[in-house]
Amino acid sequence: DGSLGLLVRLDNEEEIDGLVSGGLDWSGTTHPSRDDIRVRMAVSNKDRERFRMAMTADGDSQDEAMAGSLGLLVRTDADDKLDGHLSGAVDWSGMTDANQTDLRASMTVINRNREKLHMAMTADGNSRFRERDGSLGLL
Repeated sequence: DGSLGLLVRLDNEEEIDGLVSGGLDWSGTTHPSRDDIRVRMAVSNKDRERFRMAMTADGDSQDEAMAGSLGLLVRTDADDKLDGHLSGAVDWSGMTDANQTDLRASMTVINRNREKLHMAMTADGNSRFRERDGSLGLL
């Protein structure tokens, strides 16, 4: 965490009375119940917030599967401009198990707690001798 303040006066009148503060926390990389990385920054002038940004990043990988998410909040003049969340996952562990789909992938985009986009995809294939067959699914 850190902050920087600045006060500028010209002819005994305050022109700038600002504060920039921010923080970076990556302790979540060792605590599974927290986001891996959290970053924040705020800019204010004369005790009024002018800009605020907060971001989170989290991820997990196990065997041949990966999942992750990003969150972003942007606010100017105390008005939320963007409060989004992007998450996704990829799993290719089915390539070694004949009873599973070879590849699964998904992605979701959320803004202001409303889902804007969700996509899920599966791919499966087989090759025996000279024959090849496969399937592709999309949601």
